Amino acid sequence: MAELETRVSDLERNVDRVMTKLDMFIEESRAAREKQDADIREARKKHDDDMREMRERHEAAQAKHDADMREMRQDMKDMQQNIYAKMDNMDVKIESMGQHVRNISIAAIVGIAALVVAVFLK
Repeated sequence: MAELETRVSDLERNVDRVMTKLDMFIEESRAAREKQDADIREARKKHDDDMREMRERHEAAQAKHDADMREMRQDMKDMQQNIYAKMDNMDVKIESMGQHVRNISIAAIVGIAALVVAVFLK
């Protein structure tokens, strides 16, 4: 009977050791799962932060592009208005040159007519 008690005691000790190891394994598994969950949350937060930063940079770049395009369109309109103004000014100059050429032509014709009259009256 003493031998049976010894064997039962040994078995109880072995069961206690196994239970202790099992409890340690469960605790380590729980800690590993919690660490994994924390790592996943941190990775998700970093991803969300990175995406938000990328979105903000994209929006800023888009806003700058839009502003540049508005400025470029305004510059093109200003250039077009300047060209039209210069063309109008050239039209006025060409018209005044035409008037001047007409006046000189009339003066030349009158001068030639005066010479012709002078030659015939001599």
